[in-house]
Amino acid sequence: MKMQRADRWSLAFADLSLLMLGLIVLSFVHPASVAEVSKTDVPSRAFEWTTASLFESNEAMLTSAGKEKVSLVIASLSERPKEVTLSITGNSESSARLDEWELSSARMASFARSLKANGLEGSAIVFGEQRRLNNESPQQLIVSVRYH
Repeated sequence: MKMQRADRWSLAFADLSLLMLGLIVLSFVHPASVAEVSKTDVPSRAFEWTTASLFESNEAMLTSAGKEKVSLVIASLSERPKEVTLSITGNSESSARLDEWELSSARMASFARSLKANGLEGSAIVFGEQRRLNNESPQQLIVSVRYH
């Protein structure tokens, strides 16, 4: 009787071992297919401007040049985008009302509101990273457009 139980246990162990081996093989196969899919997710179009040329000094209000850049982004959309990502990198001056993080967020939101007011669907607008750099590089607004 003990032999039958041992045989049952070894059969279950063999099944478990084969299942784990199959999972290991699948884990090596799957990343290749993920890499192929991620190649299609590369932004189709990207814009990058210094925020000093887009916004009033120490404010989140768009200048006339900033409004022109919004129009440029809208005009460049050849089809309905899946996603328009707004990111800010670099350092900015803080104002009396806003510290540098709040000012950066307010600038991204201001640009997003202007995009929406010019016809872009709000669901397509995504806020990306907000990164402060250690060096003295000026603040940059990066607009990345990705299509389906």
